[in-house]
Amino acid sequence: MATSYELNVIAAAVIGGANLAGGIGGPLGAIVGCVLLEVIRNGLVLAQVNSYWQQALVGVIIIAAVLVDRLRSRLL
Repeated sequence: MATSYELNVIAAAVIGGANLAGGIGGPLGAIVGCVLLEVIRNGLVLAQVNSYWQQALVGVIIIAAVLVDRLRSRLL
């Protein structure tokens, strides 16, 4: 059914503010993350960016969100 959507689901959850260590996050944040990710992806399609680079950008967004999450958890 939903094969190869793992990266997109993780990206949406992390962008939405879910903590990768668990316990923090909600459905509203996941929805916001999903919408934001799709807006970025649609912008890349309109800019005629190659699909391989689109996936690479999703990976960069995940890495950036994880780094922000780690920095935020250290400050708290």
